[in-house]
Amino acid sequence: MEIVKIASICIVSAVICKIFDSREKEYALYIKIAVSVIILSSVVIYIIPVIESINSIFSRTGTDVEYLKILFKSAGICYVSQFAADVCRDSGDSSLASQAELAGKAALLVIAAPLFEKITEIVISLAGY
Repeated sequence: MEIVKIASICIVSAVICKIFDSREKEYALYIKIAVSVIILSSVVIYIIPVIESINSIFSRTGTDVEYLKILFKSAGICYVSQFAADVCRDSGDSSLASQAELAGKAALLVIAAPLFEKITEIVISLAGY
């Protein structure tokens, strides 16, 4: 199973990082970033067929695929901003981590703007205006 491989990589990397943390902290950070990128890319490879399947379901039901794109973009923004925040925290900079999270939240609002517009249109049409 892929999750067993990923979990094993995480555990081995954590042990190696602990060894480097006591002497060479920058190497530990490099290892964490490299392993995180490797794991993220392997997860993306396995998620692509799921995304295609969900896209196919949305297409067959006649639902606007644009909403699905917004959903996936939002999930991607969440993962990327959390990844950046975690890397910043691991390097000891919590203020940069907070800024990465804030940027992610702002990006979510920008991405969700079309949904807010559509909801407003629906509410106005239901209210009879």
